[in-house]
Amino acid sequence: MATVPVPRTWTVGELLTAAKLNADLRNGLNFLLSGKPLASLAKTTNQSVPNSTFTVVTWNSEIIDRDGGHDNATNNSRYTSQTAGWYRVVAHLVWNANFTAKIRQTNFVRSAAQAYFLTSGFGDADGNNGSSTAVGLIFLSVGDYLEVHGNQASGAALDITAPNTHFDLEWTSS
Repeated sequence: MATVPVPRTWTVGELLTAAKLNADLRNGLNFLLSGKPLASLAKTTNQSVPNSTFTVVTWNSEIIDRDGGHDNATNNSRYTSQTAGWYRVVAHLVWNANFTAKIRQTNFVRSAAQAYFLTSGFGDADGNNGSSTAVGLIFLSVGDYLEVHGNQASGAALDITAPNTHFDLEWTSS
C-alpha cells in the first residue's frame, strides 16, 4: 500500500530542518515521481470470447505493478486497489480477424457491481483485426477491484489476441 503524503502546514517562526524537508518535500516528490500506484497488465496468450457474452478478461503478464494490486495466478482478471483514490484507466482489446458483425466492446466493472465506460469498436471492412478501447477516471477504495470485460457479436467465439491487448491504471489523486 502506497502512503499518500499529507502536505505540511508551516507556522510562522518554525525552524526548518533537514528532517522536516525530507519528510515534507522529498517524500512527497518521491511519491509523485516514482511511488504512486501504477500498473500495466498484458496478455501473452489469446483468450476466446463467446458470441454476445460479456466476458472477464484475464491478465497473465505484469509490465509494472508498483502497488501490488495484481496477481498473475490468483484472480488474474482483477486489479485490487491497495491505495484509495482516483485512477486513470485504459483497456485496449485487440480482436482476431473476422468478416461478420464487426461489433467489439470493452467495459470496466468495479467489484463485480457496476459497469463503467462501455465503448464499442469495429473490425475493419476487410476482416482485419478489430479493437475496442475504454478509457476513464474511476474512484477505487482500498479493496475495490477493477476488471475489464469484452464482448463481440460475430456469431461465434472470437479471440482477444496477445500481445497488444493491455490494461493500464495510474493513481491520479486521493
